[in-house]
Amino acid sequence: MSRMWKNSYMTPESLMEEPESERFPSGRRKTPLGVRKGGAVWEAAHERLALTALRLMAQRGYGELVMDDVALHAGMSKRTVYRHYENKLELCLAAIRQLPDWQAIDVGDGSTRERVRRFIEIVSTGEPLFTKVLATALVHRETVPELLTALREHVLIPREREFARQIEEGQRRGEIDPDVRPAAIAALSIGMQIDHLDGMHKWESDDAGVDYAFSTIWPLLRVHPE
Repeated sequence: MSRMWKNSYMTPESLMEEPESERFPSGRRKTPLGVRKGGAVWEAAHERLALTALRLMAQRGYGELVMDDVALHAGMSKRTVYRHYENKLELCLAAIRQLPDWQAIDVGDGSTRERVRRFIEIVSTGEPLFTKVLATALVHRETVPELLTALREHVLIPREREFARQIEEGQRRGEIDPDVRPAAIAALSIGMQIDHLDGMHKWESDDAGVDYAFSTIWPLLRVHPE
């Protein structure tokens, strides 16, 4: 057996008998020779490409993102990009999965008021790319609905559930109105982030944005005296 075949994962005979499922319809191999899918090197490149695509999608929008630019900014060849992701949509869905899902956020101890403010601070400033990616997903919701679906499943639904968890804790303490709907509060929080992004209510700083969001949301949550 030649040195070349010793350094790969396939022999000439097994290559000839390679099942069709190992290749895309175009004939391109799904797993390149010499790089085992699922290994450390593969996973590192897979994540790097997704993170690069996330940044570019936030900067340019889905419509203007091209695979060549992802390869260039990631410092990889275009061929490598296609080894990991068959097309732009698959890559951008992986990019969305790089966003934090906001599950089980640690807001520390303290009063309900302090915990709610900390939660708002984390979800409002913890990932600045979120609102930009959400904006392009909304623009393409009719033509590429998969983007918004992925954001709902990975970010928006878990974020709403975490809001609900914080609100329910405050309701158990008797510090939050029992009639508050977490879905409405989560939507309001996201709406204020979008207002900041499009310039309608631009924040002077992250701290100012958190103060604005909290001062708007907290009066809607707390129990009002009779």
